[in-house]
Amino acid sequence: QFEEIVVQVIDSVPEKFKKKVENLSFIIDDENILNTPDKKSQKGPKITLALYEGVPLTKRSGAKPVFPDKITIFKKAIESVCRNDSQIRKTIRRVVLHELGHYFGIGEAKLKILGY
Repeated sequence: QFEEIVVQVIDSVPEKFKKKVENLSFIIDDENILNTPDKKSQKGPKITLALYEGVPLTKRSGAKPVFPDKITIFKKAIESVCRNDSQIRKTIRRVVLHELGHYFGIGEAKLKILGY
């Protein structure tokens, strides 16, 4: 069911954006929970819900070959911060769109303004 929700979110992306996506894989990691240092507070590490790895479209030059991009969705991490299926569904949507934003070259500050 988790994977189905991820696919539904990807399918819901407007066609004008989907047709610009090339050489991008979505991976669902069922096992790992990554913790990253929270530089803005003293609360300790933050749980990473998803991770974009690659070169954003806005940083690519036409001459250089680009390795495949990857978005990893951390299933256990998302489940650990959600209380019910509705929250899981909303969180999956938010993190998938957030990581796609990075693929398109949108930075963290702008994604927060956009609500992702």
